[in-house]
Amino acid sequence: MATAPTTAAPTTAPTTVPTTETPAPAANPALPVDGTYNFRTTGGYAAEGGRTVRDGKLFRSDALHRLTDAGRTSMAELGIATVIDLRDETELATSPSAVDGLALKVAHYPIFPARRVPTSEALVSLAAVYRLIVQEHADRIAGAVRLIAASGEGPVLVHCTAGKDRTGLVIATALLAVGVDREQVLADYATSGKNLSGPWTDAMLAAVAQHVQGPMTDETRDLIVASPAPVLAEALDLIDATYGNAAGLLKAHGFGDEELARLRDVLTVPASPASQN
Repeated sequence: MATAPTTAAPTTAPTTVPTTETPAPAANPALPVDGTYNFRTTGGYAAEGGRTVRDGKLFRSDALHRLTDAGRTSMAELGIATVIDLRDETELATSPSAVDGLALKVAHYPIFPARRVPTSEALVSLAAVYRLIVQEHADRIAGAVRLIAASGEGPVLVHCTAGKDRTGLVIATALLAVGVDREQVLADYATSGKNLSGPWTDAMLAAVAQHVQGPMTDETRDLIVASPAPVLAEALDLIDATYGNAAGLLKAHGFGDEELARLRDVLTVPASPASQN
């Protein structure tokens, strides 16, 4: 018995759903300050309340011991009035900042106080170092941010050795406390590794290799030269879990509403109509 022919079901072209992912925010590039590799501004980053980080106010950098005459001229042209040096005494002694002749004030404010610098055995990973700083030295983060809040109108530079770890946590706390978006803060942090790649990384790894027995591990290499956004994100999560947010960390270590408002006024200004479009 013959069967009736079957008719294929009409096919329907698959529907393409447009993606609505927001592109990652851009970070400010390194500035050509000769003798540095990771010198840049935080100016222009959007903050809540229709504000933006003030141009030419808050800068971050690696160490300043390699500054050339051209680099010092660049710093003078930027008008840097205050330098907040987060390094410990040993780093200061071995690599003193080459800022002689510049009309600026240097505030030495180590994140790790004297005789409390962690040993190499304790520095097992970048994430472990950040946890240590947040859990045991949050007061030092707040103290460094307090120096920023007290810096008035003059441009201020925050730096350590690489300008990514101690500097990264201080800058992140300051920016988050004045309402800069977390994703922007992470993007700003992550660009350090790119800026430091090449000659800076090669020289630093070679110097460390002289004091490391056996092959250098990936954890050690990352500790020295990397700045992966997920590692800072983990530290920021710890700050949120412990203090509620970055402003909560500052309040827990002496900031009042007036000082937080001063930090906001020092670092941010109302955004121009053009920057809001």
